[in-house]
Amino acid sequence: MFTSCNYLDVKPVGKVIPEKVTEFRALITSGYTAVSGYKYLLALRADEVIPSGSAYAYPRLIDFAIWNDNSVNMEESYPWGTPYKVIFYANSVIDDVMNADIDTEDDSREQILGEAYLLRAYMHFDLLNLYGKPYNPSTAETDQGIPLATQIDIEQAYSPSTVKEVYDQIFEDIAAANEVLTVDEQPASTLYRFSKKSAKAFEARVRLYHQEWENAMNLAEGLLSSSPLEDLTSADFTEPYNINSKEAILCLEEWGDNDMTSYTELLPSLIEKYDAVNDLRFNLYFTSKNDKYVPTKGGPNSNYKVSIRSSEIYLIAAEAAAHVDGKLDQAKDRLKELIKVRLQPDYYEERAAEIDQMTAEELLVEIANERARELALEGGHRWFDLRRTDRPEIVKVYTTDQGKQDRQVLSKDDSRYTIAFPKEATESNPNLHN
Repeated sequence: MFTSCNYLDVKPVGKVIPEKVTEFRALITSGYTAVSGYKYLLALRADEVIPSGSAYAYPRLIDFAIWNDNSVNMEESYPWGTPYKVIFYANSVIDDVMNADIDTEDDSREQILGEAYLLRAYMHFDLLNLYGKPYNPSTAETDQGIPLATQIDIEQAYSPSTVKEVYDQIFEDIAAANEVLTVDEQPASTLYRFSKKSAKAFEARVRLYHQEWENAMNLAEGLLSSSPLEDLTSADFTEPYNINSKEAILCLEEWGDNDMTSYTELLPSLIEKYDAVNDLRFNLYFTSKNDKYVPTKGGPNSNYKVSIRSSEIYLIAAEAAAHVDGKLDQAKDRLKELIKVRLQPDYYEERAAEIDQMTAEELLVEIANERARELALEGGHRWFDLRRTDRPEIVKVYTTDQGKQDRQVLSKDDSRYTIAFPKEATESNPNLHN
């Protein structure tokens, strides 16, 4: 799993272990740099887009869209070795950075250590949501998760831990990071690095997935005052998902790709969630082409690397509060605060009045739909949301590259809501099984 990893990226041949703070900073930077930009593939897997039938892209992309995992046609794959490579870098820092010689006043051993804990947690969380069973509090102690890698041991036989064990390790790493981080918030030039603010935002996401509603709510509420929203109703705004946006909290991995904007079209299940006239995101995210809607959001632009942003914090605050007794009005307020800067003013007033009349159950449905609208095509959110909630049936009707109609179905609670371990992993490690 880790045989391709070594320290030679940051040390000359013959020197194996970094010795100075600046060298450990270079090592953890190598970890950040290695994080895979795969999440556009999850937009294909979800109910968002389908390959457009291009002779170039269709064979490479269709198997992702119809849940045909480990197909021989896949020229790309969901990440496996790469996240564990990142974890290897993080483990290397965790093991030795506190013994490093201090050779700079611009960085600290404690900050680098905290970032390493969080990077390890972030990778384990991603892997779990790809290849582990969705979190279920009644079965998490026995449900299969993914192998945990918390030490450098190339000879270790890596077997899957349970979902509970993986979450326990993630929370342990977040707690360890919170004890040592020294940077409150990263400047724009290093927003890919974790800080106290992005650590709290990441933890809010994890607590939400773990169904710790009150903890998730409190974490998100604590971030709202420092999480401004772009106002799409004004003439002066930056794309909320752009690294230059004031909404950016963590800018780690690229989630867009040229394939998305050049070779896919929107599925009706996504289009129907919007009021195309009054929702200001619709024409920002999508455009009409040959009587179809295609993405403009998430194209080949290095500025689309926002892993966590302010709007997600409002959505976490709303969803979590809707689950907490006595917090229904607060949940409605958080949702309205977000959509007020996303909708035409008259339409906002109409939607706000409807939200005010919703029950908790109705509000949770609306928040799920709002997450689909706000975070469309972005960061794998929709696929992860589908699998962490009710895992509904998805039907995709589309035109093949040969001009024929095809229909594929992902059944409710389908086993393919958990992606199969890659063949490269199962063939090289007999301890893995699907």
